[in-house]
Amino acid sequence: MSTSERPRHRVPGQRAGLTRELVLAAARRIADAEGVDRLTMRRLAAELGVMPNALYTYVPDKEALLDALIDDLLAGIEADEPAAGDWREGLARVMDSSRRLLLAHPQLVPEFLARPGLGPNAARLGEITFGLLRRGGLEGERAVEAFRTLLIYSLGFAAFQATRLPDDPARSARAEAAFASLPEDRFPEMRRLASHLAGPTTDRQFHTGLRWLLDGIAAQSAQTG
Repeated sequence: MSTSERPRHRVPGQRAGLTRELVLAAARRIADAEGVDRLTMRRLAAELGVMPNALYTYVPDKEALLDALIDDLLAGIEADEPAAGDWREGLARVMDSSRRLLLAHPQLVPEFLARPGLGPNAARLGEITFGLLRRGGLEGERAVEAFRTLLIYSLGFAAFQATRLPDDPARSARAEAAFASLPEDRFPEMRRLASHLAGPTTDRQFHTGLRWLLDGIAAQSAQTG
């Protein structure tokens, strides 16, 4: 059910006009605008115009709220069914969509990295990803290793990239000058690469690295197949 839909009937404990979807939508607004530290049950209740105890039917505490919020966001990740198309393209789509989701909600990046992701949307994405890896010839422990490697790369890249958005030419110029001023006898490589090191972190760089990973996974599958 999307955040715009409403249940037809209330169950015991539900308040008129309040739904789980509205609770999560309000939590998302607070987290995006004010940060996760400001997302408390009291702050959420104020946003919705209810008393804090009205929320407990939907989420018992902040930890459960964050778990639900993260899984709700995962519903927006684009993923093809594993039986369709090229398996590497399918994996690239899932990982890129995951990265873009985090970039759209940078305040929630630490929560995505810290939480295990055991909700229904996380399980759906896991099932699709492992189906794609199976089509690529990876099963069992190898599939889990590949999954974790791809996920760590994609989420880690998003965390790295989120701190560097938007591009700041003045900051890049300062960084390039700092690298270029290193003693040449001790840091010749850093000086040589100064302009590249100081440049922005881009989508192109993400896709290049992801392609390297997928090529390596495909090569590993061919060796063990």
